[in-house]
Amino acid sequence: MSPCRSLEEALETIRDFEGAPEEFGLAVANSLLDPPGLNMAIITDAILERGWEPDGFEDKGDHRLYRYKAMG
Repeated sequence: MSPCRSLEEALETIRDFEGAPEEFGLAVANSLLDPPGLNMAIITDAILERGWEPDGFEDKGDHRLYRYKAMG
């Protein structure tokens, strides 16, 4: 899985995923981690719209791998 390098790519990855949120990992390039956090706010909104919530992340050097779970 290569990291998403644009906001549009991340949103498309979220939208197109079919399966349980626990099976989904979103690799986000460090370049998308802007200081105000706007990109991650937009990404999180898309995640919440799917009925998922954040479940941690791992630093992978040039990106972060975000994990999710069903809201509950």
